[in-house]
Amino acid sequence: MMFSYCSRCLLRRRLPLFSFSSTNDRKRVLSICGWSSSYSYDNILSCSIRRTMSTALTSTPRNRGDGDSNDTSPSLSTSSMKPPSIVEEDKSFVLQRLYVIARPERTLVLASAGTLLVTSSITLLLPYFCGNVLDAAILEATTAGGDGGAGNFNPTTVSLGLFGLTGLAGLGVYARSLMLNVAGNRLVSRIRRRLFSSILSQDSAFFDQTKSGDLISRLSNDSWYIKSAMTTEAVSGLRGIVMSIGSTSLLFYTSPTLATVSLLSLPPVFLMARVVGRKLKDKQKTVQKLHGLATDVAEEVFGGMKTVQSFNAQRIEYNRYATAVTTAHEMEIDVGKTKAAFDGVVHVAANGAVLLVMGYGGTLVLAGELSAGELTGFLMYSLLMAGNVSSLSGTYTEIMKSIAAAGRLFEIIDRVPQIPSSLLTSGDDGTIVDKSKSSPFERGKPISIKFDGVQFAYPARPDAKVIGPQFTLDIDAGENLALVGGSGSGKSTISLLLTRLYNLDNGRILLNGKNIVTLDPTIVREQIGVVAQEPLLFSGSIYDNIRYGRPNASSEDILEAARLARVTQFTDAFPEGLETQVGSRGTQLSGGQKQRVAIARVMLKDPPIVILDEATSALDARSEYHINQALHAMTKGRTVISIAHRLSTIKEADRIAVLKGGVIVETGTFDELIRSKGTFHRLVEQQLTNTL
Repeated sequence: MMFSYCSRCLLRRRLPLFSFSSTNDRKRVLSICGWSSSYSYDNILSCSIRRTMSTALTSTPRNRGDGDSNDTSPSLSTSSMKPPSIVEEDKSFVLQRLYVIARPERTLVLASAGTLLVTSSITLLLPYFCGNVLDAAILEATTAGGDGGAGNFNPTTVSLGLFGLTGLAGLGVYARSLMLNVAGNRLVSRIRRRLFSSILSQDSAFFDQTKSGDLISRLSNDSWYIKSAMTTEAVSGLRGIVMSIGSTSLLFYTSPTLATVSLLSLPPVFLMARVVGRKLKDKQKTVQKLHGLATDVAEEVFGGMKTVQSFNAQRIEYNRYATAVTTAHEMEIDVGKTKAAFDGVVHVAANGAVLLVMGYGGTLVLAGELSAGELTGFLMYSLLMAGNVSSLSGTYTEIMKSIAAAGRLFEIIDRVPQIPSSLLTSGDDGTIVDKSKSSPFERGKPISIKFDGVQFAYPARPDAKVIGPQFTLDIDAGENLALVGGSGSGKSTISLLLTRLYNLDNGRILLNGKNIVTLDPTIVREQIGVVAQEPLLFSGSIYDNIRYGRPNASSEDILEAARLARVTQFTDAFPEGLETQVGSRGTQLSGGQKQRVAIARVMLKDPPIVILDEATSALDARSEYHINQALHAMTKGRTVISIAHRLSTIKEADRIAVLKGGVIVETGTFDELIRSKGTFHRLVEQQLTNTL
């Protein structure tokens, strides 16, 4: 059996946790989990499948296409499948994964830990030397009787020598801090890239049900907690352990009886640590979720600032954010109280041990069983042990926080998208690689579309049917179809299903007779260009936003697309032309200008299928005329779905399909539907009445 690495958690295992009834079953699991075919089928990790994967495999997936007679892949055999054995709350498993993620920085972390050999050794030697210096000074003073014999022993010289050693230890601390800073920032960068890559691979249903503020909180806050756990806290913990063991050993070397007395307070501390650690981890998860909610409120407000100002709703939004932040901070204070109580108990226990040493050790000195120098050294070792035990408590609580934060990150990293893609996350840095095969569609040729018995409801509202129960529509290759209907009839949802942003509940969608479920989503989306009713532009220049349609396009192609979409009509008046910055989400452009940039972006993509979702809704009559001329030239020889209300757009279509209640109720040309006096006639009549 060969070793393999899990593409999601990166752990190296060779334990076969699943048995399958056929090779097809194995291949299906591999495709869902994102494994390449070169991996050994027997080395699938339970952490890669997860509990949600177990559910998905044993139930009928949404993307199966129940009406697809060509889909003959067998379902997984559940009788022999063992359930995943990884538990989300397993601290050792989370720490193991964190170690794997930090593996590229292990040289720096180990080197920084190596400095402990110097710094800890010097620190542990100082109490020993101090005790000997004190005994030597007392002996010299008592034997010489103050007659000048003290010149044989000079404490100042010894102190200067010890100061040189502390200088060497200082250099070790500097090197350790520098290396941990470099390793920590590299680690955070890699974790954030890995998490962001996993977020990008998720399906639309995930984003419908996950607040963007929570995702931003995971990217920014949670990843930072992990940095300290895997670098600073890890080495601090190692230092605390080394110093505690070293000082304890020297305590027993100096006086076994006194050492036993000094350690009596430690067992209760360790028992308390287990209880407190579990509470801290649970509370910290809640804190991070609350911070995510607060971030989501802020993001909503910033994105809709004009609306907030137009309604004078600043006070309302302030109260919303203040409530969210206050709730998060109150929970954070509760975490702080738990941590403070634990630190206080540890502090009292550690200092209590020192006081026990001082009291019992004083009696030993009076009895002549221990010298003053030995007691001094013993007290210094006790203080070292107390300080390091106290620091270990802080390290432990911080690591518990990091485990809680890591659990939130792994929830996203481990999530298997319901719609798998060939754009796979590769390596521990989250690099996205394209594993797609060649397209089955001939470039430049129009594509036919068939909706066959489609039924769909959004995953966030599974009981509210949007399309179906038997939505059926045939669109010939090269046909220009206008899809019309009232608001909420499901017109825009059709474009989302065609681009496979969601899985169907039932039925199938065919492109040139091929079920899109059997095609790679990236290949399907390459064939389709969408101009949405409210186009989104990214922060950058107009030129960059047009190039988004085809990143490898030449400057000449980009300029031609801008000219055809009449973008140059308004950019020529700008000092920077196409290099003009559009602002966040295109706020520096008008609605009509954004629409033209979006049209130019699709023109540059040059897809065989074009979806125009109210593409000219934000344009005036003159601009609409020019854009329609450009769209007419662009859509020639392509399959076009025009989702429109304007009669000027509808009349340009070869055929019209009327959508009502999630099903097609009428199809035909404009003249045919007008003469039929049906639903379309009433829609047109209503529009004309409203216009007048």
